[in-house]
Amino acid sequence: MQSLDLPKNIDIAIVGGGMAGLSAAASLSEMGVKNVAVFESSKLAHIDGSSYGESRMYREMYSDPVLCKLAQEANKLWALQELKSENPLRKEHGLLFYGESWNEETIEGSIPGAQKVMDEQNIPYEFLKSDEISKRFPINAKDDFVGLFEPSAGAIFSENAIQYWIKTIKDNGNNIFENCQINKIDENNRTLLINNNFEVAFDELIVASGMWSNSLLEPLGLKLDVKIWPMVWGHYIVEESFINDYPQWFCFQKARNEDGGLYYGFPVMSRNKNNLPRIKVGIDWSPEELVGNDSSVMDQPFIRPLKDMLDKFIFNNLNGVISCDEIFVSPYTMTKDVNFILDKPKANITVFSGGSGQAFKFAPLIGKCLAEKALKKETSFDINCWELNRYSLT
Repeated sequence: MQSLDLPKNIDIAIVGGGMAGLSAAASLSEMGVKNVAVFESSKLAHIDGSSYGESRMYREMYSDPVLCKLAQEANKLWALQELKSENPLRKEHGLLFYGESWNEETIEGSIPGAQKVMDEQNIPYEFLKSDEISKRFPINAKDDFVGLFEPSAGAIFSENAIQYWIKTIKDNGNNIFENCQINKIDENNRTLLINNNFEVAFDELIVASGMWSNSLLEPLGLKLDVKIWPMVWGHYIVEESFINDYPQWFCFQKARNEDGGLYYGFPVMSRNKNNLPRIKVGIDWSPEELVGNDSSVMDQPFIRPLKDMLDKFIFNNLNGVISCDEIFVSPYTMTKDVNFILDKPKANITVFSGGSGQAFKFAPLIGKCLAEKALKKETSFDINCWELNRYSLT
C-alpha cells in the first residue's frame, strides 16, 4: 500500500479533486484560509471523472433567467482569475445554438427560450436562418433549422484552469492528496477514514465527489436525488482547410429514434499526436436504459452503438470531417430539474453535486460559494435555486 503522509487534523477537508473541489480549495486559498486539504480518490482530472478533457464551454445563452445572470457573474470571476493565471483560461469565439425551434426545454434549454432571456437581459446575439447557418459555417442545416449566435461566448481551457487552481492552493500552503479513497465519513467524530487505514479529523467538510457522492452521504441520512448519465464524446480529425471554419455549437433536435436529440461541438482547439487538426464533439443526452443511480452505470458495454450514433450525426451534418480519432465516456451527474445542488445540509458538511454537464463554466462562482458556505458566511450570490430541499418547497 502507498505510504501517505497525511495530517491528523484539517480545518477544512474537501472530498473530491475535480472542478468543484479544486475551485473551492482555490477560493479558500485566495481568501487566505490555511489548513485546507483536498482528497482525491484517484489522480486529479482522471479519465473516469467529469473534469477530464481539454475544454469546456462558457456562455450566457440560457433559457433560465437565473442561470443566465449567474453565468454573467461567473464570467466576471473568470476574468479576475485570468489576471493572475500564467496561462490563458478562456478563448472567446462565439457559440451557435441551432436546430429545431420548439417550445419545450431540454437539458441545454431551447432556442426560443434562450432568445427570450437574452432579449430580456440585453445580451447581444444574431438570429440566423437555415441558409445563413450553412453559408457561414461548414454545417448542413436542415431547411426548418434556425440559429442564435452569441459572439461573446467561447471555450474554457479546462486543463489550464485546473493547473491554476492547483498552483493557487499550493502557493497558499494548502495540500492536495491523490489516491485517497474515502471509505467513511464519521459525522459525530468529524473524521474521514481513508484507504481503510488512515483517519483524519476535520472541522468543516466539503463533499464534491461527483457520481460517488451518494455512497458517502447516504450513511449520513443524505440522499441526493441524482442520476448518472454516461455521455459519449470524442475527437474527430478534420481537413486542414477547415481549421478556422467550425463554430462552437449546440444542435437542438426533438428526440426520435436515430435522427434526433442533442449534440454539441467545439472549433479546432488541438491536434493529435500526428499533428492532425481535430474537433471535440459529443452526444448531449443518454438513452434512458443506460441511466443509473451510481457509478456502476459506467461499466456497461454501450460505447459502440452510441459511437455509431455520433458518427452518423457528425458525418451527415458537418463538412470537412475525415475520421474519428478517439472516443471517451464521461459521467453526467444529473438532478431532475437539471440544476446543481450546492448546500449545507449538515452543520459542518457542505455538498456540491448534480453538475449536469454544465457546471465547469460556473466553476469560480461554485468554488466561491462552497468556500463561503464552509466558512459559515452568507454567499456572495443568490443560489437558492441550488438548495438541496428545493423540490419540497415547490
